[in-house]
Amino acid sequence: MSLLFGMTGKIGRGQFWLGLVVLFVVSIVASLLVAGLSLTTGRVGQWLSFGILLLLLYPAVALSRKRLRDRGRNHLNAWLVAYLAPGVVANFAQTAGVGFVNETFGDLTVSSPTTLGTVLLAAGFLAFVVAIIDLGFLKGKERPGGETL
Repeated sequence: MSLLFGMTGKIGRGQFWLGLVVLFVVSIVASLLVAGLSLTTGRVGQWLSFGILLLLLYPAVALSRKRLRDRGRNHLNAWLVAYLAPGVVANFAQTAGVGFVNETFGDLTVSSPTTLGTVLLAAGFLAFVVAIIDLGFLKGKERPGGETL
């Protein structure tokens, strides 16, 4: 539990990937549960989905924070904002309809990005890719005795 909810300590790449897989599975299950509701309730369902994202943000911050410590990063909060904020902002904008327009095809309504939406999504994707490379693939800082996590 401390892997996803504790804010202290350091973790290696293996623990980071384990935590990321757990978060991914939880988000998929939660999204599937809300998907039916989203189709029937429209905007309320979209806001519910955004709420799930916010709930999963705390464990994502805990996981990233510990991994950043292992990587020897100073200014943890600045790195967390750089890695997580663009995705949250893009999701909020889509949910709020800022930078996105709804298009209807028969009985199906989809949210399509405008230029602003495309920029927000691209920034979120780029931050995600950089975070995965930095936190998931690069070694931790060496400890006395030549060990890394």
